[in-house]
Amino acid sequence: MQGYLKPNKTVNYGLDINRVAIGQEIISHFNITADESVHSLWSGLMPTSSYPENSREFAGILGFHEMFLPYGFLMNLTLSLGVENFAHSSLLHLEIRNALYLNPAFAGDTFSCAIRIKDVRATSNGNYSIVESEHLLSNQRGEAVFTLERITLFPPINVIESSGMPWEGSLKNHHFKEKILARVRGINIENKIKDFKSGDLILHPFVRPVGKSENLFWATYFKNTHPIHFNYQRYKPGEIIISGGMVVAMVLGMASREFRQLLLPQVDRAFHVVPVVAEDRLGAFSYVKSNRQIMPGFEELEVRTFGLRNVDTEPELRDADFPLELFNGLDRPAEVEKILEQKCPALKGKICCVTDWKALRKVE
Repeated sequence: MQGYLKPNKTVNYGLDINRVAIGQEIISHFNITADESVHSLWSGLMPTSSYPENSREFAGILGFHEMFLPYGFLMNLTLSLGVENFAHSSLLHLEIRNALYLNPAFAGDTFSCAIRIKDVRATSNGNYSIVESEHLLSNQRGEAVFTLERITLFPPINVIESSGMPWEGSLKNHHFKEKILARVRGINIENKIKDFKSGDLILHPFVRPVGKSENLFWATYFKNTHPIHFNYQRYKPGEIIISGGMVVAMVLGMASREFRQLLLPQVDRAFHVVPVVAEDRLGAFSYVKSNRQIMPGFEELEVRTFGLRNVDTEPELRDADFPLELFNGLDRPAEVEKILEQKCPALKGKICCVTDWKALRKVE
């Protein structure tokens, strides 16, 4: 056969913005089995300061047969399994909310993800739509292991109808935390820093990049279909973006080292200020908003952690004066940048994300 043939078939990924309903449920196309090698690779990339995620012996003392898969890994898996048939058609990932570890997950488990559209609303200028979605990660036994809410910017969406009901509220009850607390009593855990109080400001010394090959590996593993994360033919090296979930996980990992030994982290809210590209150096500093004694020997710190890009945190910020407004209620990227421009211009463009989270730890 002679002649020529033009491409005539394309595959569209992501949410069909012409067919969106409140309550709509979307099932990920992928099931992923996370084996021990993946756990090791993740732990080699992300600093981890949680006993149950680092020690099989400690997990055994708690009554579990294996170390937990890391919180940050499950958060990213929950986000990424919804990319191909949900987030691929979006414009911007705005926020993560209420990221909860619901039940223990272990190497060898197989995970699937379901997404439900909670709300769709127009932006103030009417040019875009904001979609609130709930993402639920389950294991091969159908047990819910992780959940989070995602706020995403899309092109304009016309909601065609409302359907379905929200997932049962019991999925939001944090029984996992109580289970760990019940099992950890009487176990000796030594913490180097024993007294954090409201108002403490900590510069975290750990600074490291997410390298090009690391970014490519995890973008592929998590089935990420956005070309901006991996397509070096289309984008220049300085334009390849690290996914937001990876940035939050890295920043929390670096912050956790000073708060260890953690029993369980919990992200209440995280939003991005400026993008992070492959090979950017990530650092962090944290503000302790409150310290709540849960029971004798246990506390839960409420923390606001700021991710930094291309700043050697300790030597460069040791004598810095941080505006108090940063620590009290800012909830949008533009507000953070405005405060920095007015009161701390040296950090403008350097803060990449803001994360409000809780750190559950044992103290003696």
